[in-house]
Amino acid sequence: MDKLKTRKILLVEDNEGDSKLFEEAISINDLSIDLEIIAEGDKAMQYFEELKTKDKVDHPNLVVLDLNLPKVNGKVILKLIKESDELKSIPTIILTTSNLSYDIDECYALGANAYLPKSFEIEKFFELIQLLDNFWFRNSLLPSNNK
Repeated sequence: MDKLKTRKILLVEDNEGDSKLFEEAISINDLSIDLEIIAEGDKAMQYFEELKTKDKVDHPNLVVLDLNLPKVNGKVILKLIKESDELKSIPTIILTTSNLSYDIDECYALGANAYLPKSFEIEKFFELIQLLDNFWFRNSLLPSNNK
């Protein structure tokens, strides 16, 4: 199979252990992913505000967003992304420990493309990252500005 071009994922995650697992999953699965990590909600807000003014080729191909972040929570960030004409086409996945129906419903109402529970089993977590790559980068057709 031909190697895919490298895709960029922005991971907004404050838990360093989860960030390291994400990096390891990319490495172990030999995925063509350039991972950028932002650990605080206010820094993510600043990143997205700056991104609005940049060329679309600078945008991540996928955003993976935790809900429980310091300073600004993930729902506020999700709302910023999905209400912005410049950013709303970026697929945004919620990856969190919350399985509260209130959180799930609100995130989908705000425009989340998927809501995934974090697995506490390393093998399942690695599998989940491979599934994200498979679905979003190998099987989905992304908007023309996000290829």
